[in-house]
Amino acid sequence: MIMANEEKNEKDLAGFSAASTYDLVKALYKDDKGRAFSMTRTQNVIFDCIFRKQGPDGQRRIHVMTFTQFGKSDIVSMAVLTRVASFGEKWVIIAPSQSKARIIIGYLIKHIFDNEFTLSRFKINEGESVDSIRRERSKNRLTFDCGDNKIGEVFILSAESRLKSGDEVGNSLMGFGSPNVVMDEAALVSDEADAKAMRMVGGFTGSGDDFVVKIGNPFRRNHFLSAQQDPAYYKINADYHVGIAEKNEYGEQRLTEKFIEEMRKKPFFGVQYENRFPNADDVDLKGWTQLMSEEEIEIAMTYDETPQHTGEIRLGHDVARSGSDSSSWVKRSMNFCEALMKAHIPDLTDAAAQTMLLMNTHEILPMNTFVDDIGVGGGEVDHLHYQQKKIVAVNVANEALERSRFTNLRAEAYWRLREWIKKGGKLCKCHQDDWLDMSRIKYKPDSKGRLRIMSKDEMRAMGLESPDVCDAAMLSFCRQEHGDMEARRKKREDKRKKQNYNRGLKLKMGGY
Repeated sequence: MIMANEEKNEKDLAGFSAASTYDLVKALYKDDKGRAFSMTRTQNVIFDCIFRKQGPDGQRRIHVMTFTQFGKSDIVSMAVLTRVASFGEKWVIIAPSQSKARIIIGYLIKHIFDNEFTLSRFKINEGESVDSIRRERSKNRLTFDCGDNKIGEVFILSAESRLKSGDEVGNSLMGFGSPNVVMDEAALVSDEADAKAMRMVGGFTGSGDDFVVKIGNPFRRNHFLSAQQDPAYYKINADYHVGIAEKNEYGEQRLTEKFIEEMRKKPFFGVQYENRFPNADDVDLKGWTQLMSEEEIEIAMTYDETPQHTGEIRLGHDVARSGSDSSSWVKRSMNFCEALMKAHIPDLTDAAAQTMLLMNTHEILPMNTFVDDIGVGGGEVDHLHYQQKKIVAVNVANEALERSRFTNLRAEAYWRLREWIKKGGKLCKCHQDDWLDMSRIKYKPDSKGRLRIMSKDEMRAMGLESPDVCDAAMLSFCRQEHGDMEARRKKREDKRKKQNYNRGLKLKMGGY
């Protein structure tokens, strides 16, 4: 197993004649800067395992965990490409989603054109051109003519189900058979899809031609964890220590200590950089992890004297959506968050009036007032704008500022709330039960490895009440740039004009 320990690293690498494949890759392939591709030592081990179809002791199963941005897509694509173009074999690369599959196919196509060897064997279909293939990212099959009637094939499959709810996940994997399977971002592939993927190699086990690689980050405690514990797998574990220690021949390292310290504050640091599986107690059967424990929330409500607000004051307002929900208003500063009010106010005009009253009473500026703009909340936002209150209208389903880390604004803002509490932020003791709702809010990675927060609809399906006060607190962690008020106002005005115009046409035509 490749670990941070340098001595252990050297011992594992001694099992390969690494120099030969290192020079092969350098001669054939280019990096993103157009230079000869220079692998690090651990990248070389991964390439060797795939290219030689075995671990150092002949293992036919390989388990690889790497820190994020290790360069695994480059290494996997080059190793599979070299093998297929050389020996005319069939390989299947499975990705957890269509977008991940496009990344892999992009690397494969890029490296085909790096050298004459792979390009000369690559079969261009009738009607295709070199330029069109270079731009192509939706292909799922590449074919190579290796001579002597040997045809090499690479299939790129997605384990993502596009079928309606109730159908089995991973049906796209059915009907394929291949002796060689590489599962990219394996932990994000479901157990059901993994079982179907493993069936592909079933018919080749008798001849000893079967070969399986599972590679990725340990997001979930599923088949990827089981493989890591299986002695049949040769394990490679390249955590962030390896990224800092190793350099290519150009003197470049994948990670720096300064960057790692910065990333410690980000979600999934243990998974993405330390290669640690989540604790069993933290993850349910569907892969959801608790956002905050009850103990952490209770600590945030523990203090002798009520804290005085420090710094800028913000107001977060969650608007009720259904008969059972309540509208909630939360006031937050740098150090303290208090629930001002929770009430069932069905009339949006009355709710807007309550918002304006709280803004005036607590001297909160419109630019520091964040109001839920989804669904019926838009009606209250319109009324506040009509009253010349240029509050920040927030649609938490919109794209996050850090879109590579969070699926939407709701996930990003809830993570900020979580980090604020962990750093010492205090919650008022009133509405204690409402704050404890935060322990029922859960998150998990999506198919791209981004953090996703359980939606209100998903919570209702599980019999959980809407966390109204927590949502109001979450809104206070949004930013002004999330509320493009002018664009939203113009969009609504255009919609109203269109509705009025259509209504006028119906009147003229005797429609009423």
